Amino acid sequence: MGAIFQIIVQYVAEILGLVIVTAIGVLGTYILSKMNKSQKLKNIAAATEIVVAATQETVRRLQQTLVEGYKEAAVDGKLTQAQIHELNTQLLQITLAHLGQPTLDLLTAAKIDVSSLITNAGEAFINQLKADAEAE
Repeated sequence: MGAIFQIIVQYVAEILGLVIVTAIGVLGTYILSKMNKSQKLKNIAAATEIVVAATQETVRRLQQTLVEGYKEAAVDGKLTQAQIHELNTQLLQITLAHLGQPTLDLLTAAKIDVSSLITNAGEAFINQLKADAEAE
């Protein structure tokens, strides 16, 4: 009876050892998965910041090169719908041209509409500029 008990204890110990090693491996994989997901989210956030910064720089350039001339030429100092459309087109084209392909690929893989991101960031920045000008 003692020998059988020792064999059973030995098998149970081996099984528990395998279960513990497997659990450690699964836990390690889970932790790595969470860390990778967290890193991916950080990369997406960084790419989004790059797009917003590029958009803001493009808005500043368009403000200096086109908007001021449009407003001076206008009778009431306001942009026409055609001019606004042209500025939106220029905003998209110039900003997309300044973004690196890895940034675009990352955002596209994350199913982020880069054109909408640029448009929304541009409008938000223009609204901020208007609010700052009114505050002065």
